[in-house]
Order: sequence, then structure tokens, then C-alpha cells
Amino acid sequence: MIIVVRMKYALLYISVFLISISDCIAQGCPACSNPALQSSEKLELGLGELQKGNLRFTLNIVNGNDYQGGHEHNKGLNKEGNSITTPLHEHHVNLDFIRTEISLEYTFANNWTTWLRIPYDIKMQKASIHFIESATDEEKEAIFRNRDIHHRTENYKGLSDFRLLIAHRITSILTEKDKIDLAFGTSLPIGTTEENPLTAGENEEKHLHIQFGTGTFNPLLELHYAVSILPKLSLALFSINKLSFYTNKLNYQGSSETTSGISAGYRMNSWVSPRITFANFSQTQAKWNGANDPNSGLISYNITANLSFRLNNGISITPGCRYPLYQQTMDGNGDAFEYGSTYTLNISHLINN
Repeated sequence: MIIVVRMKYALLYISVFLISISDCIAQGCPACSNPALQSSEKLELGLGELQKGNLRFTLNIVNGNDYQGGHEHNKGLNKEGNSITTPLHEHHVNLDFIRTEISLEYTFANNWTTWLRIPYDIKMQKASIHFIESATDEEKEAIFRNRDIHHRTENYKGLSDFRLLIAHRITSILTEKDKIDLAFGTSLPIGTTEENPLTAGENEEKHLHIQFGTGTFNPLLELHYAVSILPKLSLALFSINKLSFYTNKLNYQGSSETTSGISAGYRMNSWVSPRITFANFSQTQAKWNGANDPNSGLISYNITANLSFRLNNGISITPGCRYPLYQQTMDGNGDAFEYGSTYTLNISHLINN
């Protein structure tokens, strides 16, 4: 009977993971959000049952550098604000960002936990023009005027959509030393949303492509599996998903997102554990009034190296670095950002046990 129950859980886990992997063919808007990160405490801090009353506070800091976007263009704005044809040039956009996310996890019953994640983003955009064909001074002025309604060198900051989930932990699924956390929930539309930038661009009006929220409640599904295969070696699989089914009041439908991956960790001693993670990140194309947003669309494969330090007072500190191995945008004429180097810092504190 125990074997049958464990096999059912194993099949459930495998099915959810494979479904998540199949979503990875989709792509989306990396200017709006970034690959979800698996908090280190899901991997490093034990495979046992969660006791009622546990409270964990986690601070995740993600710093992305040199994210690149842009497209070729042959339009400008004259002094009267009318569109004119200009020599071919490229709108080039560089994005750096800092995401600070606070996570609270409270175990309200044995192996049942609520997760609340509160992200705050700072996005630093630099816009420039790369001239492909020769242009006169007057044409250059028209090109720069046109660029400034599409992209500007500005900093943007604010809260992004919150995430609220209910998680259930199951232990001893396939072995005596494994566990799975299954979590279901919704995003909370806290972040700022923008008016349709495609329509604004066609009307030569100033607009912004970067958004901090979707304006909709989006279902969330997460899976975190970990198993100890040797006394000091552990493996983990994870899948973090956000689904988008409907439009907001501005007729915008945000991207669906998937981050899925596998990792291996080695416990060097009682307080130091290095870990290597291979992950895929993808987002479906966002839509405005049912039409695909050309400034969206990306699929990427990344490798992350972390080093966790587990302290005696219930605090763990995990710095890390993520590097893109492969990435592809869906629309070569849009402004989807390809990833540069990304640095992470995870600080987790189990307040009571």
C-alpha cells in the first residue's frame, strides 16, 4: 500500500514537471519580468516534515547587468512632430535592474504553508542610436526625437505584482530521503500597468514598454523536489509557473512564464554547500487587443552557481551568479531584451522551529 501511494505521488510529480517543460517552447517579454529563482532554503535546509508554527523570512536580491534590446528603424519626427522617412539606424536599449523580493512563509498546519512574495524593482534604462546609414544633422535630430517617444534614458522603480501561494510538503515519496513541495496560488495585481504602447507608437505619442504588473490575477503553480542520493550529494528538480488567461482593463494580456530546471548540491561540511543549477526560462508573447506584442518573446537556458552558508542561528546566506548559455527572441524587429550577467543574494532566517 505504501509503495502504491508513493508511486502515485511520483507520477503526479513527473506529470507536472513534464507539463512545465512543454511550456518552455513559449516565449515572452523579459523587459517586464525576470526568471524566477528557486530560494536556496527549498534545497539546503532539510528534507523533513514542516511543523506547525514555523515562520521563515527570506530576502532575495537579483542584480541584472547589460541586458540588451533594440531594433532597426527608418523613421524620424520633424520639428512639427510628423513622421518622416530617415536613413536606416538602430534603436539600442541597455537595461540594468535590481529586484529586491521579500518572502514570508508560515506553516499554519503540519506540512501546510502559506507563501507571500513581495518584489520591488528598480529598472535602469539607457537608450542610444547606432547609425547604419549616413544621416545629415537635420535627419539625426529627427531620429533622436523619434527615439525619445519610444525609448529614453530613465530609471523606473516600484512594486511589482505580489505572489500568494498555499504549499503542501510530502516526504518519503520514492526514498526515505526525498520530499516535494507542491504550491498553488495567484499573483496579486499590485504593480503599475501602462497604456497600449503599440497604439501610442503608431500615433507618434510618448509611451513606455516596461511594466511592473499585469493588472490581472494569474494562477501560479510551483513544484520543488529534492532527494539525497549520497550522504553529501543532493539533486533537485523545480518548476515555477505563472499562467495568463485574460486581459486587464487596458486590453493587455501578460505573458505566461515558466522557469524549470535541475540542480546538484554538495555539502562540504555542516555549514557550506556549493550548488550548480541548469534552468530554462520562457514566456509566451504578451498581447495588446489580442495582437502579439512584437516587443516580447524570449526563450533562454541558463546556468547558476551558488554557495550557501548555513549559520547556527537559523540564518542561511547564499550568493550566486547566473550566466545565459543560449537565448533567442521571437521577433527580431522588437525590443525584447537578451540577458546579460545576473548576480543573486539570498538571505533566509527560520525565526522559530
